[in-house]
Amino acid sequence: MAVLQSSPNASSLFTGVQLIQSFKLLVIPCYTLVVAVGIFGNYLLLHVICKTQKMHSVTNLFIGNLAFSDMLMCATCVPFTLAYAFNPRGWVFGKFLCYFVFLMQPMTVYVSVFTLTAIAVDSHKQVHLLRKRISLTASMSIIGGIWLLSCALALPAVVHTYHVEFQKEGFAICEEFWIEEEKEHLAYAYSTLIITYILPLSAVSLSYVCITLKLKNRVVPRHPTQSQARFDRLRKRKTFHLLVMLVAAFAVCWLPIHVFNIIRDVDINLINKDYFLLIQLLCHWFAMSSSCCNPFLYAWLQGRFRSGLKEMVTFKTQLNSMVQPKFSNLNTIKTFLLQFPRD
Repeated sequence: MAVLQSSPNASSLFTGVQLIQSFKLLVIPCYTLVVAVGIFGNYLLLHVICKTQKMHSVTNLFIGNLAFSDMLMCATCVPFTLAYAFNPRGWVFGKFLCYFVFLMQPMTVYVSVFTLTAIAVDSHKQVHLLRKRISLTASMSIIGGIWLLSCALALPAVVHTYHVEFQKEGFAICEEFWIEEEKEHLAYAYSTLIITYILPLSAVSLSYVCITLKLKNRVVPRHPTQSQARFDRLRKRKTFHLLVMLVAAFAVCWLPIHVFNIIRDVDINLINKDYFLLIQLLCHWFAMSSSCCNPFLYAWLQGRFRSGLKEMVTFKTQLNSMVQPKFSNLNTIKTFLLQFPRD
């Protein structure tokens, strides 16, 4: 109870619950769609990248890490957030999952942002500086560092997470409270905004502008393999457009929740208490929907992904057609033997 009394957001914590319940039939299908598409689509993308030898590149390794992070977010964060919002008993998943979910949600966001930044830096290094791309071994080390750094940056939120059970009321909460640490809370909130949104997107945008100018001014050399050079250039442009679309989708999807958090931290009274939870839930859903964009963008702009997926489907179809006649032959033999009487 002391937690609620000490928190500036405590007075509006339960306000607007009835309004959210009235939108239950709309919100639940939207969240379910995000979870289903996010998990299945990113798993399919990750599976094709792992199984297709031609797609074993540094860029696709980073995109695979992005897909894994999005899949993890859809599997761990979205369902619990939805259940917590609509369950009349509040948080019913226990203390461990309370801290686990509050760790995974910011950590997966950090991983996605840093992975997009790593892709941009690697592309800029190759195109603009005319240097070799980093090796697969080095990229694996970078991915490991990204996960460790993301975990470290998410720890302050976990430290200030509280799981409180009200046994008489049969209700439990799992919330982030900065008790008597308003300045520290604002510092962490603005640092998160800068680290996860403003700084990475600025760096990525600058990098891609430089890459665009370089590709636009690049002259294709006249030699016997000129057609091959043009093909490589076209392929690089498609890859570049894919990366730009990934960053743009991330920026658009996460903009509403960042604006909401800024308004909440500056003055929570600027948001109508009756609509506070509903607006927060809708902004959260829009941010989570970014995890569904990557598979569709990849299928749209990457021919290798489509061809790899087609090869997998064709192989499984051929395998089933080879196995099925064997079973039919066995059934024929069994029917033939049953015609003879036993001794």
